[in-house]
Amino acid sequence: MVSNTKINSIGEAIAKRSGIITPDELELLQEFRTSFSKPLVNVFNIIRELSNNIHPSSIVAFRLKRIDTIINKLSREQGMDLSRMGDIGGIRCIFYNEGEVYNAKEIIEKSFESGGKTRDYINVIKRDIGYKSIHIYVKDPVSRKRIEIQLRTVEHHNWATLIEITDFLYNLRLKELGFESDEKFGRFHALMSSDKELTKEEADLIYDVLEKRDFISVLSKTFRKNNTEVKKRWSSEDKKNSFFLIEASITDIPNLKSFATFEEAESAYFEKYKENPSAEIVLTSIKKPNFRQISVAYANYILSYHTFTNDIRPILQELAKDALENKEIKKFEKIFKTYEDLLANLILEVIADSADLFFNRLERNKIIIGRTNKMNKLQEREIMKKINLKVMEHQRSHQEFVEELELYIPNGFFDKRRVEKFLIKHNERIAKIMLSKQVEFESIIH
Repeated sequence: MVSNTKINSIGEAIAKRSGIITPDELELLQEFRTSFSKPLVNVFNIIRELSNNIHPSSIVAFRLKRIDTIINKLSREQGMDLSRMGDIGGIRCIFYNEGEVYNAKEIIEKSFESGGKTRDYINVIKRDIGYKSIHIYVKDPVSRKRIEIQLRTVEHHNWATLIEITDFLYNLRLKELGFESDEKFGRFHALMSSDKELTKEEADLIYDVLEKRDFISVLSKTFRKNNTEVKKRWSSEDKKNSFFLIEASITDIPNLKSFATFEEAESAYFEKYKENPSAEIVLTSIKKPNFRQISVAYANYILSYHTFTNDIRPILQELAKDALENKEIKKFEKIFKTYEDLLANLILEVIADSADLFFNRLERNKIIIGRTNKMNKLQEREIMKKINLKVMEHQRSHQEFVEELELYIPNGFFDKRRVEKFLIKHNERIAKIMLSKQVEFESIIH
């Protein structure tokens, strides 16, 4: 095993060369990195049971820190001893409210020997950009190696993955640098993480980012492109496997490959890293591997679904009403078109809620749904019933929004006529997409 002195020397050399690493150093770094494998699995198995007692549907995943992330951290935090980097082995637990998070914190701190100071970024938010999580450092009972455990709610996690999706799609470093990477995008994400009521200035900033970055359209196109193929790939994997390599891509469909053992998965990861050090690849294991859980835990790699499109909807509705009230007709039309694009994507999210279904294509105003496994007629009817109910909810919400908009239409003849014609035209387009009777099943995928 590589000594701490040797690994610290390698870390110093990498930092001095601004991230450049030699082949020999890479082999030693990999040896050091994989020395955390067994300790990580030991702690993961304990945490899995503890989290299950708190909430049976909690999501628990682990990963070894990616090689490129280790190298970037050494370059960014000059003087750090590599042997003391506290998050080489990491476990993430995702719960459903902050009460469960703090319950888990208390139980974990009683169950393990401390490996370092606990950092609470929920009560004391890390940086202004809005990151929320609790980081606990524990010692593996066998090897005494330090393992990091992150505790967060689904809501906190959704925000964190949105940051990483933004970084990936727009080639930014918001996660690492916050406002220094892009101030407007940083403020946008900070506002999206906040539960306070937005001021008009803050709401306008959110829309400004959405419009100038074409954010909703970029997300929607990425999710629609990936949804079908990623689910097909998932359906072809052995469901007994619990270790996964996920490789994100801007240009291609994300790759998802399962493995029976951690050693096989880690070997495949290392080979892929050597082939392409800049590839976005994560090796993970999940407590109860299913497509829904892996999509939530690694939304920033799967790139086929995110709750953001639901979260942003009421903000767009308020912006549209404000624009009409202020007689800013052009601005209203732009906001409503963005809202329309959002609604179209919500149909995909309804389908994405079922791990067995995927959006296949639009055909003559029909939404064609594919299936990843065989269903009997009763199962098909039950799923269709759930989809119809959710689509009807969206229909009702949209209709209420349009009725409310009518209260804000300007009284002037030309402005009133222009807005009414615009709404009739776009409402017809939305109705075609929202009609639940136009959702059909595709033939079964084998």
